[in-house]
Amino acid sequence: MTQPLQPKRRSLARFEGAEAVLSYYPSGHVMPEHAHDSDQRSMILSGGLFEETPSQAARATASFVGFKAAGHKHENRYGPNGALILAVNAEPCSRPETLWSWSPAACAADAAHLVRLMVEGGSNDDQVLMDLIGVLGLQADAPPGSAPPWLARVREAMLDDPARINVQAMADEAGVHRVHLSRSYARFFGAPISLDRRRMRLGQAIRSLLEEGVSAAEAAQIGGFSDQPHLARTLRSETGLTATALKAAFA
Repeated sequence: MTQPLQPKRRSLARFEGAEAVLSYYPSGHVMPEHAHDSDQRSMILSGGLFEETPSQAARATASFVGFKAAGHKHENRYGPNGALILAVNAEPCSRPETLWSWSPAACAADAAHLVRLMVEGGSNDDQVLMDLIGVLGLQADAPPGSAPPWLARVREAMLDDPARINVQAMADEAGVHRVHLSRSYARFFGAPISLDRRRMRLGQAIRSLLEEGVSAAEAAQIGGFSDQPHLARTLRSETGLTATALKAAFA
């Protein structure tokens, strides 16, 4: 009987009570209710998760940032493409502004660049880690209230099958113009539909790389990219890593 895949973890840097960690949680993995000894700021680089606390819950996907105060209980269920997560664990703050949150990142590209600097190594690792803590603390402006039901259905359809979703048909079904749908989607979910679709396809490619051990060329095909260089450019822009570096990080 095949044993279920286990999470993979790579420590990137440590400095003055803080540690940056790159982790991959396989598709369908479940973490029962638990809490951390440290404050944790994190960003999802690919894939997604559903996280629940005793009083709140959120579905977070690629380019979302989150915060969990030390001791705050939560449980996680990872999506069909697993989740590649960058986290910084730091000494607990005596009075955090919030105990728990997830929201779209304000500086996703900066975080990817800092990951690349950490993996490549250098003389300024301490400053890179401090910069990363700062970047993960930045959140995009949150929209007022929840997404309307028709828009939530578009989001669910995108998450279920990004390659097959028909945006025009979804707009027609909701009785809105396609431009209004696109504008509303970006406002509530932190990214345009085209960028969100690309990130979800990247999640499929990363899952195949880390869970199935396929080649970069095969991963590109699985993710629906035009070719291997297209996947390589997307992977580097979203995570700061090449396919080779990503595999080596968890070897």
